[in-house]
Amino acid sequence: MRLSRRSWFFLGMSVTCVVLLAPTPEKYRWVNLSMAALSLMWFVAFAVEEILARRGEGRPRAGRSDR
Repeated sequence: MRLSRRSWFFLGMSVTCVVLLAPTPEKYRWVNLSMAALSLMWFVAFAVEEILARRGEGRPRAGRSDR
């Protein structure tokens, strides 16, 4: 299973936000956590979209026959 760079970018952004949590002032840590959660949500959404698109490539379309 190969994912596109777009999916890996958002996973990397999520990891980066979590890594930068320690040096961030306590007052602003909610920003890092919310951006990490948002990036993780986008990673999952794009990964699922790509997996489902590849899974459906081998199936014939509804209403079309090879006759």
